[in-house]
Amino acid sequence: MKRLFSLLTVILLLILLCACNEGTGEVGSDGQKEEVHNPTVCTKDGVDEFLAIAGSPEGEGLLSGYSITRDNLYNVTPEAVSRMTDYKIFKASDSCASFILIDGEIHPICEYFGGYGFVSAHPCDYDEDGVTDLIVSSSFGSGIHTSVVSAFNGATKESKTLCTNGDREHDMIVLAQSPSFSSVEMSELPIYYVVYLVEIHVNDGNLANLSYDLSEPFGSIIWENGEILYIPNEG
Repeated sequence: MKRLFSLLTVILLLILLCACNEGTGEVGSDGQKEEVHNPTVCTKDGVDEFLAIAGSPEGEGLLSGYSITRDNLYNVTPEAVSRMTDYKIFKASDSCASFILIDGEIHPICEYFGGYGFVSAHPCDYDEDGVTDLIVSSSFGSGIHTSVVSAFNGATKESKTLCTNGDREHDMIVLAQSPSFSSVEMSELPIYYVVYLVEIHVNDGNLANLSYDLSEPFGSIIWENGEILYIPNEG
């Protein structure tokens, strides 16, 4: 419990620092603030590999019933996930159907119908079983737009919802951040995961090619004794 209290204290300090440094714009030559959107990853890397494993949508393969082709499928694996794991995440540019490729097997990674589907993810090992898990940001809902932060368990391939937000104007995204204190002890503290409200932008009409503007901190993600938790901001 003492460790959990210490984690929460540092997280609150971190969120306050983040709030003070909020903003995604730069000042142009005319002195006006210019919009600078934060991009997500969107490439064709590994698409052929994915389709070869999945099989044809018209057959009995893993994609049966999905409208997935080489033209509309993109690799949207975030850089941190690519750097720390062999996981690959793919998404359709029209339906937003989203999948993860792990050890030659394909699994759905989030709900997507009516929303943006997969938006972003960060690697972690919240249950300390030696298998990398993911903290995933996504959205769905044609009637009520719902943004979701979930924990994808790398061992069981199952997802657990951590928090949702039904605000039509804002989705959520999780940013991995670490306190930048000068002492050696504090610098060795683990990375913390701050949930932000964001405004999503679709680039070139491609729903797999997204960017976002930060709005404000919404809460944080921590884990203790194998349990992963969402801690909402007070007020």
